[in-house]
Amino acid sequence: MLRHRKPNYLKFILLVLGVIFISFLILAMFTRPLETKSDPLADALKNFNPQSNIESSNLISYVKKNIITEPTVNPDSPVLGPADAPVTIFEFSCYGCPASRDIQPILKEVLAKYPDKVKLVWKDLTLPDLYPQAELAHLASRCAQEQSKFWPYQEQLWQNQNDFSLNNLKKIGQDIGLNASTLNDCITSKKFQNLIDADVSEAAQLMISGTPHFYINSQEIFGLATLEDFETVINAELNR
Repeated sequence: MLRHRKPNYLKFILLVLGVIFISFLILAMFTRPLETKSDPLADALKNFNPQSNIESSNLISYVKKNIITEPTVNPDSPVLGPADAPVTIFEFSCYGCPASRDIQPILKEVLAKYPDKVKLVWKDLTLPDLYPQAELAHLASRCAQEQSKFWPYQEQLWQNQNDFSLNNLKKIGQDIGLNASTLNDCITSKKFQNLIDADVSEAAQLMISGTPHFYINSQEIFGLATLEDFETVINAELNR
């Protein structure tokens, strides 16, 4: 007579649990995210927030106080043209930059075409890594400004871009009638370095990295622009 064995339910349950556990392990292996190397540019773009300069308080949003969006005319800024002109051209340039030199004739044409509508404001933007010899020239032009001859002195600097030695800077001053002793003391003591540093700091806040760079009121032009480029923006500003 045959005997029937009772089913071993415990073994069956353990077998089923084992299959389920192994299935979960296999699934986890295939669904685990792949490790990738960090991409600094991707991380920067991911974390970039165009509103980072905006603060909000009590449902009011405003630009942070230390953020500027366009240059300003400072009390010590050299200005050429009528003070009440409706259009202001801010020129960020370096005396050692050939492009800054080459655009000067175009600026003269602009001022001649709009004698009552446009004024030019100079901003020092020294580029010591590219034109270390020009730093002394920037100081010298500010010293000439002290003697009310900034623009005549600057005109000579553009023509003497190959020689910004102290001797030549003093000779330029002598040629246009500056007091030689006052000019020499002013340059060697770096009397107006703070004015240059202020312009350079302003350029950094505006994220200006090269010369020449212009603001026409709040509109930007950079590089070797043409007369037509300036006219287009100026006319648009005048027609606002």
